[in-house]
Amino acid sequence: MDAAIEISGVSMELEGQDGLTDLTLTVEVGEFLALAGPNRSGKSLILKLCAGLVAPDGGTVRVLGQDLAALSEEELAGLRQRVGVVLHQPGLLSNMTVFNNVALPLRYHCGMEEEGLRSLVMAQLELFGLEALWNRFPAEINEGEARCAAIARALILGQELLLLHDPTEGLDAPMIQRLGQLRTRYRGTKPLTILATMRAYSPLMETADRVAFLRDGTIQAVGRQQELLAAADADMRGYLQ
Repeated sequence: MDAAIEISGVSMELEGQDGLTDLTLTVEVGEFLALAGPNRSGKSLILKLCAGLVAPDGGTVRVLGQDLAALSEEELAGLRQRVGVVLHQPGLLSNMTVFNNVALPLRYHCGMEEEGLRSLVMAQLELFGLEALWNRFPAEINEGEARCAAIARALILGQELLLLHDPTEGLDAPMIQRLGQLRTRYRGTKPLTILATMRAYSPLMETADRVAFLRDGTIQAVGRQQELLAAADADMRGYLQ
């Protein structure tokens, strides 16, 4: 399997919203692909399709080698354990500390002993610069810290694919740098593929292998950021630099 995501000829209409038109996109295993473009261009819809949260009207969506339309609910649940998802809201549970939020998938899916669990979770928090906040509740941390905690939770099971909605929103420069280093740090175990939407330019975009620019539900261009900038119109340029 060379492709982590294969979207082929996908079309989708949404009442009162822009949809997708004959969209085809491949994300290779271990690749970081950024989806850029204006609001309502289809970026978030692609994430939801890959997460199995919505189904297309036509075409196929394959994630980690599996056709989502052909999976039973049980099979889809199993696939989701291999995919980390952080959408617009971080989704931390307000009555749990940062530590317990990140530990939740381990407790639910793995039944680990607390000593081993604590070691693994604290290492994950340290990776994201959150170790000092382990006993804080979501209301006691800022937006960027909450987003990083949600990403830490989304990867705690060793997920192979990470789907991120506007990941740099609320993040300071050191946090963005840590996100940019994620694939390098995970490369020692297994490749991590990242698909992320970006509403505006961020330094994180420069760490992406490729950028796909969307407009009106179609992909207008795909390539390295500098390649797209060289041929960009004024509108596209505003999202790439």
